[in-house]
Amino acid sequence: MPYRYVTVTEFANKFKRFHVGIRLESELSVAFDKSSAHKAALVYSKNSVPTMDLFKACWDKEWLLIKRNSFVYIFKTAQIIFIAFIAATLFLRTEMHRKNEDDAALYIGAILFTMIMNMFNGFAELALTIGRLPVFYKHRDHLFHPAWTYTLPNFLLRIPISVFESLVWVGVTYYIIGFAPDASR
Repeated sequence: MPYRYVTVTEFANKFKRFHVGIRLESELSVAFDKSSAHKAALVYSKNSVPTMDLFKACWDKEWLLIKRNSFVYIFKTAQIIFIAFIAATLFLRTEMHRKNEDDAALYIGAILFTMIMNMFNGFAELALTIGRLPVFYKHRDHLFHPAWTYTLPNFLLRIPISVFESLVWVGVTYYIIGFAPDASR
């Protein structure tokens, strides 16, 4: 028999007229009797796994992703060290006086540059986060877990990284720029 293209609607109509389709339609037309089913066969809660287990699973996943993308975090730290040395030589302490408003403007410039560098240093992670958004939306829409179990580990695991990068910046620039008059402060 030669090949002939069969459309989807034609295939569906022929299946409905076939004895298997007729039997399936008659079975599905009868409402399900919940009283005859076992109590454990049906789900009565929104999530079948306890919330803390979901949180722990998401925490472990985030930790694994941080370890997998460790090059990004190492590169960001190296980059901030390099730029901190550049900033330290730009606002070198030997030129930072405390006599008038122009000197204060120089200090404000150094502080503003510090804030901008620390704020925009996290943009390297933005591509990683945006790339994971479709997975987040799929998991959320299919009720795999609540949104907070996905986002909270991401937030909490990034805090030590941000604090470490800020401490590195402060360690390199604070005394050299002259925010403190002596190194012990």
